[in-house]
Amino acid sequence: MGPALRRKAGLVLRRAAARLHDPHAGQLAELRAELERTREELRSEIVRQGDRLLDRVVEFEIRSRRDIVYAGDQDAALESNVFARENLVGAQHFGSPTETLEYALSLAPTGGMALEFGVATGNTLRTITAARKAVEVYGFDSFDGLPEAWLNGMPAGAFARDDLPDVPGAELVVGLFSDTLPGFLEKHSGPVDFVHVDGDLYSSAKTVLDNVGPRLRPGSIVHFDEFFNFPGWKRHEYRAWIEHVEKTGVEFTYEAYTYNDNQVTVRITGGPGLMD
Repeated sequence: MGPALRRKAGLVLRRAAARLHDPHAGQLAELRAELERTREELRSEIVRQGDRLLDRVVEFEIRSRRDIVYAGDQDAALESNVFARENLVGAQHFGSPTETLEYALSLAPTGGMALEFGVATGNTLRTITAARKAVEVYGFDSFDGLPEAWLNGMPAGAFARDDLPDVPGAELVVGLFSDTLPGFLEKHSGPVDFVHVDGDLYSSAKTVLDNVGPRLRPGSIVHFDEFFNFPGWKRHEYRAWIEHVEKTGVEFTYEAYTYNDNQVTVRITGGPGLMD
């Protein structure tokens, strides 16, 4: 046997010996193959996600230049930022509407009524009922939806429901605010400690403030659900509140707001025509 043949035979024997001495060689080969397949899958996923991210960047770039809905949101946020810097310094700010509502409820005095205007699904009314321990909690809503158009894409009838929400511990007052609120207040003579204004529209907020305003007392909380930070915000709850302040001379402080949504909380501190 020549040197070359001996070397080749030795290599074959060593490989055979290695296979005999390493019973896991087959498993290792399978693992290597599986790792290679996983690497290829990861490489493909990275490419796919990169393409998706690029599409999103292009979409955002187009929106920032041409989308009027996006532009309206941006304008509203900038205007609301100016309002916050001028009026909400020192007020607590929260990252969700629920947190702001719960904080507002924690500020309200006890012994009087808690009224919500705009019940819809009943979620916020349940929060109010829990905080007030189901004592004199009332929710007002027609459940026929908005009585008039509010924002783009929200015509009259938006938010209508076919059934009434189940809110244990709260009494529902069904009908338009202008139809139900005067009679309700004639039958319920006490002060109002907490008001949740969630009717969206200027007309709805004005009706609430005109009727409930004289029932407020120092310490009462008025919590607005759509006060600012949306296109057209100065025409609705904000406008109703500013007009109410100018008309009545009520004194107040801004106590809280949601920095990425629409809610603002007001505490009544004094002024003419309030309850004791």
